[in-house]
Amino acid sequence: MKPYKYAFWNNKGGVGKTFLCFAVASEYALQHLDVQVVVIDMCPQANLSEILLGGNGDGGKKLQDLIDKKDNPQTIGGYYHQRILQPHEKTKTEKDFLIQVKEFNEKSPDNLYLIAGDPSLELQVQTINNIAVQDIPKGAWQTVHSWVKDLQDSAVSQFSGRKCAFFIDCNPSFSSYTEQALLAVDRLIVPCTPDGSSARAISNVGQLVYGHGVHSNYEEASFSHKAKKKFFMTLPKIHLVAMNRSTTYRKKPAKAFNKMYENIKDRVRKQMSSLPDNFTSADEDVFIDIPDAHTVAIVASDHGKPIRNLRVGKYNLGGKSTQLNKSSLDLYKQAIQKLVSLL
Repeated sequence: MKPYKYAFWNNKGGVGKTFLCFAVASEYALQHLDVQVVVIDMCPQANLSEILLGGNGDGGKKLQDLIDKKDNPQTIGGYYHQRILQPHEKTKTEKDFLIQVKEFNEKSPDNLYLIAGDPSLELQVQTINNIAVQDIPKGAWQTVHSWVKDLQDSAVSQFSGRKCAFFIDCNPSFSSYTEQALLAVDRLIVPCTPDGSSARAISNVGQLVYGHGVHSNYEEASFSHKAKKKFFMTLPKIHLVAMNRSTTYRKKPAKAFNKMYENIKDRVRKQMSSLPDNFTSADEDVFIDIPDAHTVAIVASDHGKPIRNLRVGKYNLGGKSTQLNKSSLDLYKQAIQKLVSLL
């Protein structure tokens, strides 16, 4: 079966992409035990990897061990290092970078896998760009922009015909490794927060990914032109716009937050009207409200524990006792379960 492939991306930082990706991928794995769920951490900060590998602190140490492996880092940076040396052919070592999260974090579902993040991405990006713009061999840009897809194909092969799903956490910057990630997925989840910057970021998503509103002087240099018109590669469709971190009142977003979100929704609707083919659905189903996780996010991130498995009570966070309340936990669980049901 064709695997499901999702990316979490917004051109604006700080909108909660990483934690939302963790929460959704973990819940998806728990709901679909017959599916091998692969998370690819394409953010140089690698915060998602830290959470999955055991939480802040312990997970960070385990991630560093993967980065410091003597022969080659067992991370996305290690994979990219091999591809830089051999850019136009698969290395046949792609499978070496896929790890089962359970081996590092006993709280993880058995069917959850990870290709760990690596800060080296920022150091490698200029070399990647230089390789992609070469005239020889023909199609270098397309080959380089298929590196993440090559990782996915290897994972699918490893799972020997079992169902697979991929979730990619992307860096806000629209660098070449972000472009590679977006070309490796079918669907895009765009988290937003209730502020004017997120509204502007919606326009940036349309321009950077789909070329919507790109000035004619830059059209042929744009990502969308190269991917779609020059190399006939498929761009992902926007599947959900997550109104993230909304403050609720009586289990609904507060009026002030709704007002801010209306600006974001208006920009999405305009793009949907102009370019409906860029969306999986041309109606209001694209929007979903996600309440502010508050203590839920802090506890889950610190302990590396899926949202569904959290329990009400006190948790030790850096030597301090923190209370996780039932109301906020139940509200966030319901929102994540609803999001997963829409995938």
